Amino acid sequence: MASAEAIQLHGGIGFTWEHGAQLYFKRAAGDELLFGPVHRLRGYAAEVARLFEAAEVTV
Repeated sequence: MASAEAIQLHGGIGFTWEHGAQLYFKRAAGDELLFGPVHRLRGYAAEVARLFEAAEVTV
């Protein structure tokens, strides 16, 4: 999770109320619980958008 990396990058200040990184971390963790893992959401979005369907190309 990128927000967890941001907290590691900023050290102790990253998880305090004075820094915004803790808000992103909490939001990302809650979203993962609510919507599922990111890889599953990306797969569903690619399926809906038909990104990997073989299309016939005419020349």
